[in-house]
Amino acid sequence: MSDDAVAPVVAAMIILAIGVTFFAAWNAYYVPSMKAQSEITHLKDVETGFLKFSSDIGTAASLKRNMQLSESIPLGGGDFTFDGVKSGGSLRIQNETEGYLRIIIRNGTSYGPTRYLLHYANYSYQPVNNFWQDQGYVWSYGNVNVTKGALATPLQYPGMDAVTYGMAGTLFELDAAPSPDDPSMCNLVNIYTVNITPFAGHTFASGNGNGMLELGSTISNQQFSNASGITIEINPDLPDGFRNALLNAVNRSFDGIADCKNVNQPVYLSKTEIQLSFDTIPNMTLNRKITEIALGAE
Repeated sequence: MSDDAVAPVVAAMIILAIGVTFFAAWNAYYVPSMKAQSEITHLKDVETGFLKFSSDIGTAASLKRNMQLSESIPLGGGDFTFDGVKSGGSLRIQNETEGYLRIIIRNGTSYGPTRYLLHYANYSYQPVNNFWQDQGYVWSYGNVNVTKGALATPLQYPGMDAVTYGMAGTLFELDAAPSPDDPSMCNLVNIYTVNITPFAGHTFASGNGNGMLELGSTISNQQFSNASGITIEINPDLPDGFRNALLNAVNRSFDGIADCKNVNQPVYLSKTEIQLSFDTIPNMTLNRKITEIALGAE
């Protein structure tokens, strides 16, 4: 065989080897790197959506009015120009505890005290077949945490001990209206409460497209005449930071009725149970103003 015949074969083998090496390097290094970078960008978008929705809930709890808000959350990522395969993810809404605060309204009529249990829901994102790290997010007690398996750390604070739980200040408030006959007395006390619950039938979404976190806030009023007092019970099993922030908010709310001479000083039955009583004259009307916030995912 002549050298002229061998040369094309050798050249073809060299080109084939270069091609195989190139595609091996492409699949081993370039594709995983690009998919990981795309996944990082995707998770950053999830993070941004979670922070915006956290702000939406805080706005609804603060303004206490009817509103509808939503935020788009990309469930999957990791795709790029030369590889369109995407990861997936899921959104879930669920109650945080059995309840964070109970209000007991007492009155002088024949029926007994009326009890209201207030709830606090959370929402979370969990990745499926992630191309980078199995990093998720959960909004819990007003703050966004980054999760990995059973571990969680605050997104915006250096540690759990540094979390301020600022939203607790919007969950319970009191104010009063003076009596027309005697401005030093009060004949109406408003109790502002916030109840955050999952939206029935819309608590889970999954896939690799865009999901949606939704919020619906509605306001309702309920009046109680001839009220003799209220008892406020904070769930003692709450995380320490949130429980303390909520207790501080309840204590601050007493400033709104401090000028009413017919409202007695609060009595602390325990660290998390406070009783407030009213004189029988003039008749006291309690107006419970409820901000019902329903969270949904679809």
